[in-house]
Amino acid sequence: MSVLYKSVLLIYWSLITLLALIPLPQAQQLFLYSDKLFHFFSFLILLFLLDKSFNKPISIATLGYLFSYGIFLELAQGLTLTRSAEILDLVANALGLLVYFVFAPKFKT
Repeated sequence: MSVLYKSVLLIYWSLITLLALIPLPQAQQLFLYSDKLFHFFSFLILLFLLDKSFNKPISIATLGYLFSYGIFLELAQGLTLTRSAEILDLVANALGLLVYFVFAPKFKT
């Protein structure tokens, strides 16, 4: 089963990176802060897939690595002509990671 999760993780992580970095025109938001909700769930799902792919507890270091990945994406977006780096995107990413980190162990029993 972990092979399936690892495959999905690789595809999902690649898709997040691609979608974050391809040039897109300014899109109309579905509702206020809908893009932040997308960031929140993207990183929550990313950590879920990482958790299911490896039979080890999630460490603070893992959270740090994934948060650093989010920083990298925001900085890279800041270098593009059609994207911008936003602090609130990083906050949404971090909240997605933290929510999974705090609540996932409660559902594993």
